Amino acid sequence: MIDAPLYKIDGTNCPDGSAYYFPLDNENKLRVAFWNLDSNKGTIILQSGRTEFIEKYYEVVSEFIERGFAVAMMDWRGQGLSSRIANNKRIGHIDKFETYDQELIKVINECFALKCPQPFIGFGHSMGGCLMTSYFISSENILSKCILCAPMVSVRANAVSRRIVSLLGIFENFGLSAFPMQKPAWSDDSGWQEESFLENALTTDEERFSRTFSFLSQFPDLGVKGITVGWLKHALKRTNDFKSMDWSSAIKRPLLLLDASNDKLVNSSLNKELLGQSDLTTIVSLESQHEIMMEKDEIRKKAWEAIDQFLSS
Repeated sequence: MIDAPLYKIDGTNCPDGSAYYFPLDNENKLRVAFWNLDSNKGTIILQSGRTEFIEKYYEVVSEFIERGFAVAMMDWRGQGLSSRIANNKRIGHIDKFETYDQELIKVINECFALKCPQPFIGFGHSMGGCLMTSYFISSENILSKCILCAPMVSVRANAVSRRIVSLLGIFENFGLSAFPMQKPAWSDDSGWQEESFLENALTTDEERFSRTFSFLSQFPDLGVKGITVGWLKHALKRTNDFKSMDWSSAIKRPLLLLDASNDKLVNSSLNKELLGQSDLTTIVSLESQHEIMMEKDEIRKKAWEAIDQFLSS
């Protein structure tokens, strides 16, 4: 594998790690990263949400290292420094969620499992939580436990929005799945446009919110924003499939749901209803917005207490 960068910014603790480009084929690759591979406690396979990138999770990576774990990450296809699918490299797009599934399996089996100490424990936030859920209940799963952080097991979308997306999904038949539902906040003159903290639905911690933009402003190639018809159509399809599952039999190993009770993006109540069908699921609700691990210290402290208890049980 070819070496890949791990970007650093001033004022942020950037744990020492290594990163590589994992080849998918002759043209496409995924960026993977590793820390503390000498651990004797096992590996946290940490997967981020839509539009996110490895560097955003340095603080969380450091905290798992402090607890003695190795950490492995990858940038999902279409974001971070992994290969993009859309012609517009700045918009969040995927052809279908099965692409995510297949590439996660490939990276775990052909990369993480070869380089990282066992046991393997999953950690997935938002879209990463959705995809880690699909993996965790699949026949391919080698994770002994999994932590889901405000996972996109459900989404907040009303009937009108779902109908519009369904109709626009016809665009896929004409090769227009990358048509933007929401355009990326990009200016050719000044780069990524800073979003308003006061209007954000992700976190109540302004410093951590600003830290993410600092990475994007200094390293704009990390970023994707906006959303395409194809991505949204397949996100709704995956979460609709989740609604009809028998979770009591699907979940076969211990699962921790970190639930953000003030979440405006995923449906907190439905997440608890679905995943709570299993006796193997532990649910911890926090007075948090969507990005629990990017929240204020008092919220994160409670999240870490739940994680520590789950990992030690």
